Amino acid sequence: ARAMFATTAAACPAQYPLRRAPSSCRRGRRADSRARRGVALSASPEPRVLAHPMSFPPEMRTAVEAVQLASRLCMATQDILVGDDRAAKSDDSPVTVADFAAQALVGLWLERSHPDIKLVAEENADALRVAEGASLSSRVTSLVNETLASAMEDGFIESGSIEIPVTDTFVWDAIDRGAGSPSGDGAFWILDPIDGTKGFIAGRQYAVALGLMVNGSVCGGVLGCPNMPQDVIPEDATFIPPQRPGTVFAAYEGNGCVAFPTDERDALLRSDANVTPIRADSFASPQTARYMESWGDSVVANGDKTSVIAKALGITRTAVRVDSMAKYGALARGDAHLYLRFPPKEYREKVWDHAAGVAVVSAAGGVITDGEGNVLDFTKGRFLDQKGGIVASANPSLHAALLEALAKIDE
Repeated sequence: ARAMFATTAAACPAQYPLRRAPSSCRRGRRADSRARRGVALSASPEPRVLAHPMSFPPEMRTAVEAVQLASRLCMATQDILVGDDRAAKSDDSPVTVADFAAQALVGLWLERSHPDIKLVAEENADALRVAEGASLSSRVTSLVNETLASAMEDGFIESGSIEIPVTDTFVWDAIDRGAGSPSGDGAFWILDPIDGTKGFIAGRQYAVALGLMVNGSVCGGVLGCPNMPQDVIPEDATFIPPQRPGTVFAAYEGNGCVAFPTDERDALLRSDANVTPIRADSFASPQTARYMESWGDSVVANGDKTSVIAKALGITRTAVRVDSMAKYGALARGDAHLYLRFPPKEYREKVWDHAAGVAVVSAAGGVITDGEGNVLDFTKGRFLDQKGGIVASANPSLHAALLEALAKIDE
């Protein structure tokens, strides 16, 4: 078995060739049209190789390290938010500092190994480059340096892997690497440095989310969820309680999806790493499913429509409340079976709000489309257009039932 894993790893190129979309991604594009024609969706095939540390290509190992470093930074920041009266995301809050710093740190780490892959990310450094932003910029740079120094000191990364201290200008440039606009040609990282601001502030769930898109196909993703428990939540749970050190979900098409502790060193390099292959619930049906909803008054939530759909499907289980893209990780390992997101018509989704989650759910055997069954298209720039919301299910048959219920409700 070890020889097989080593052979698989050796076959992975150091840089992704500009190639035709992976076969699993092409299958995904066909799934929605079959569902709309009433054709039953067969179960997703098992991964070509069971997910294992040595079966992931080098780019995904770099992505995991970047997300783990940003997660360390976020945990340190979240620890000081308790009782902080500036915890809201104002211009100089710790949350704002962490957002900039996490993006800079990920940008620095990705460029170190894969400078040819463009970065698409939420933030830009305009506010840091002006004189009025000097204090904020200094705090952002300090947080990046503190995180790198701490990671080198405890051996999480090699000493000298990045020369520190980095300068303000170095940090600004790393942040502004994220100004890319994704298209169907070439390779792109797609990053949300802190997804789920409300959860981050409140000490609940949030995520550092990094996707990899090659020639229009989102084929890899990493979700760092620093407050996500290691184990699947109990059957009667109504929310996912925060628990350190958290969980990282990593996925690559054809290799499946794995989960491991946020502080697991060299998780995709060591054969003895504490890494668990995960898969969404292939047996979930409308009668057994439970769905996830956001906490509070999220702009992208529509509780009334969600309740109507749940009733139409015959769902009787209580919803699970989860902040952020952590929902995608929860679905991928079986905490819940449906994620329903219905933003108002005037709201435009962003690519970084979903790219990593799409990779994780798809590699775990789940299905994600818009509300009309169309596969999500990340190649049209920084916005992600959709029709009828964004919905994800644990398996193809459950997703077909969901799309059918949605079509009847929207008639």
